[in-house]
Amino acid sequence: MEQSQWWKYVTRMRYSFQETDTYGFRTAEISSGHKNELYLKSKASSCLTMQGEYGSDGLFHCIVGGLRYDDFDKAGKISIGKISKILEGVRIARITQGITSQNIDFGLSVLYVRSHYFKVYPSFYSLSQTSSLKFTTFTSHIGRTSFCVDANAFDLTTGELLATCSTHSVFVSMETRRPTPIPPEMAQMSQVIPTEDKRPVSGPDFPAQPSACFTQKRMVFPGDTDANEHLNQAVFIRFCFDCASGAALEGKLPSFVHDIIFSDAKTVWVRYVREAEVGEELTLSCWEDGDQKQTVWVEIYQESQVIGQCQIQFYDDELNNSTSKSEEARAISKL
Repeated sequence: MEQSQWWKYVTRMRYSFQETDTYGFRTAEISSGHKNELYLKSKASSCLTMQGEYGSDGLFHCIVGGLRYDDFDKAGKISIGKISKILEGVRIARITQGITSQNIDFGLSVLYVRSHYFKVYPSFYSLSQTSSLKFTTFTSHIGRTSFCVDANAFDLTTGELLATCSTHSVFVSMETRRPTPIPPEMAQMSQVIPTEDKRPVSGPDFPAQPSACFTQKRMVFPGDTDANEHLNQAVFIRFCFDCASGAALEGKLPSFVHDIIFSDAKTVWVRYVREAEVGEELTLSCWEDGDQKQTVWVEIYQESQVIGQCQIQFYDDELNNSTSKSEEARAISKL
């Protein structure tokens, strides 16, 4: 999961590029010519240079250019896990700029991601190595101990909306392991831009696991973890999709006859319950919804404890070529 002792983590991130610059950078540019480059070490995609700034519209704007060969999976698409990792970098760039400009002290607090909700439009699956992406992010809700950040991903060339994501995060005390109030400096600097839908996203009612469903075991390795040695949120998503692929290939998902990687996800909802650490063996279970065609559920356990839950809704085959310019997409594009 994405959890950070932010000040120590950001300090480490600032200097990590010196250790890894031999691998090369993916350069981001922004039209304003803003000079404050933020170097983010990404376990999912070697190194990433991000640059961004707050606009007069209250949004944080960030551009990622030059998608690479290894950003794409064997189906020739960017996976949800990959875009989630890039969005993690955008969120870190955003909060880092707030820390450095406002001298915010997070004290003995850890930031935990509680949930993600992705909406993905068909044109997202047509991206290529010549594509560049623009991200806008904003605070959509702020409470006493938690807040939501919404992100929109656009094709930089066409301006077309590709995907949206709402992330619900909570501050937790490192001493008590319980939610702790958001630092007042952060609350004061956060301009809340309300969304049409309620935040945080409540997510679907997770159904009881059927008696007969696909199950697999998976070990957490060091490369699966974040700076706090916990299973990273983007890797968690990859685990869920891998489990669904295994279920499809074994004929356990009636609507899917091939590796699920070749199908296009329409929405992805992820709920993170607790962290998983290196060396722990996880049990993943996957099944297709009995009433909603092409809706897949994944649940992850560590022994008897639930680690997290995921719902993936896929496009019907005949819808995969439809346009992403829905009314909702057009409305968000105006932000």
